[in-house]
Amino acid sequence: MRFYRIEAKLDSQERIPARRGDEFDGFTDEMKSVSERFYEDTGRKNYIFAVRSEKNNGFRFAAIISDNSECATVFESYLKLCNVKCESYCTEEVMLKTLQADLRTADHTDYIEDEDSLLELFGVMPFVGYRRTTNYDENIVKLKTRKQIEEKAYNSLFSETFLPEIDRIYSGKNQKGAIGHPVHYLVRTRGDDTRRDLCRLLISALYENGRIINKRYAYVDFDDRSGFSDSEYDAIYKSCSGGAIIVRYRGEEYDDDSGFARRSSEIIQNLCKTASRFRNSVLTIFWTQLDSVHIRDTFISNLDEMPIVEITEDYADAERAKKYLKNKSKEHSVRTDKRLFVNIKPEGTYNINELNRIFDDWYTHKLHTDIYSQYKDINTAKVEVIKERPKGNAAKELEEMIGLENAKKVINDAVSFFKMQKLYTERGLSANRPSMHMVFTGNPGTAKTTVARLFARIMRDNGLLTKGDLFEVGRGDLVGKYVGWTAPTIQKYFKMAKGSVLFIDEAYSLVDDRDGCFGDEAINTIVQEMENNRDDLVVIFAGYPDKMEGFLNKNPGLRSRIAFHVNFDDYNSEELVDIADLMIKKTGFEFSESAHDKLADIFSAASLIPDFGNGRYVRNLIELSTLQQASRLAKTDIETLSDDDVRIITKEDICIPMAKHNDSARKSIGF
Repeated sequence: MRFYRIEAKLDSQERIPARRGDEFDGFTDEMKSVSERFYEDTGRKNYIFAVRSEKNNGFRFAAIISDNSECATVFESYLKLCNVKCESYCTEEVMLKTLQADLRTADHTDYIEDEDSLLELFGVMPFVGYRRTTNYDENIVKLKTRKQIEEKAYNSLFSETFLPEIDRIYSGKNQKGAIGHPVHYLVRTRGDDTRRDLCRLLISALYENGRIINKRYAYVDFDDRSGFSDSEYDAIYKSCSGGAIIVRYRGEEYDDDSGFARRSSEIIQNLCKTASRFRNSVLTIFWTQLDSVHIRDTFISNLDEMPIVEITEDYADAERAKKYLKNKSKEHSVRTDKRLFVNIKPEGTYNINELNRIFDDWYTHKLHTDIYSQYKDINTAKVEVIKERPKGNAAKELEEMIGLENAKKVINDAVSFFKMQKLYTERGLSANRPSMHMVFTGNPGTAKTTVARLFARIMRDNGLLTKGDLFEVGRGDLVGKYVGWTAPTIQKYFKMAKGSVLFIDEAYSLVDDRDGCFGDEAINTIVQEMENNRDDLVVIFAGYPDKMEGFLNKNPGLRSRIAFHVNFDDYNSEELVDIADLMIKKTGFEFSESAHDKLADIFSAASLIPDFGNGRYVRNLIELSTLQQASRLAKTDIETLSDDDVRIITKEDICIPMAKHNDSARKSIGF
């Protein structure tokens, strides 16, 4: 569906009545009638309406076109029907908000009966009202030549997967007149700017080659807490028939054991169902973070009916990284020097966020020591920063977590150590950055994954990692099915986790019983990649305390590359009660006093069982108890229930989960 504004110059013999009186009323009634007849004559596909008269016999019209017809052809048919002669006219495809402005004007000038009725006629009313729940925006594609597209892609570091698709798009226009899209897209990058540039260039190429006929395209935002109306989402797709929609999913990456996993999965499933239903009329570009591995897999698994081309950003080698930095310096009209390239290693690979950080740090230094040399004696307060406790919201979240005193101390000590090493390096006291890799040991449910995620953010907040995300992998992700597959797979994950934390869950499962098998290949490759990526990546190995020792002994070089060992103790009963209070508060429920007393007894008994689950045990108890409460209340007179009746979990509602303590239950780390 396309929207147009048409500026016409009427024939000098044409005369529009003044805006008052019976003559004008008769004229507007006739124009309304013509618009309705034209709508019926085009099979209820297209609608053109008068908006207002302009100076010097000018007149504005607006058009809604829902088939593949050219606007000029449609408008000329309309002119014949209303018997109005034009000396000239020009058409411009516009966004929905521009159409709405013309509708309001036409409503005010009496050229249409009602703005809302016309929007409802084309099915777009559900998302244009003041009460819409979907975050929606739109834009008009700015056309680029193929050469401009290719240069921008290379310079912006997304050419490796993008340019092959550009080749396919330009390999030939649709010669058979078929309607539909051979593929749709999943765009995954680290930053919004890169994704935005990539999508704009992609849409430009698709429009230029007739794969879409709308210049207008829509942005729709969702995350793992979105509550949106199906009717709104359908209406957005209807309005973009013949064009493109960019679905920007901004949900946080989750692990399979998290509380958000099910919610995120349901939202993504609904998004994909709608996209699949409109797949032949609307092109969909899904937009996610590069490091959101689970989210990516959820999209792919729900798009089995839609062929998907996945496009990601590049990793630049040293030569390309230097070229990127040189281009940035030209844009800022400043000459480069050796300091700009000091962190570019010959064997290194770099993403665009990393290179932007390197440039920004260099440019800041250049401004206050060279360009404005009067400030060169003004130093930053790095020494004072080193003495501070780790900063940022993640550090505060870690401190507020229940228990984990040993883990908190080691994490804080580690951050202080790394900050000092960074200062030493900057002062020329150390040539090599120390290893930042760690081992987390503890039983299931002791928050290892949660702490790893917070640690990644703390490192980023304190300038020790450039990205600060968490990539969680296990043996199934790292070990290939066939000989020769394992090393490239592991290298891919290390490349993906650059600037972040790579969390290897149940790391000892990598070790095979037989030497020389795939597990040995995995560990040898991991050790090598740990050394190659020591400057801006942290590997955390996690698992049971007793099994981690054998794992560390498997490769002589492994233990020497691990800087910190963090032990996660089991929670005591008091801490488990506090965790239960925190969890139940987040759901909106609360425990009665008698229920609270019962929890203490249950947790005291459960903590005596090996591998009882810690925080995971608490969460299972809460889920079972809320289900039991719902079952109890359903048997009562629901209309008489008070808010407290619905909100309170009583002693009778408390259900004791079955504690699992065999090896088959050991599936994931953290809670």
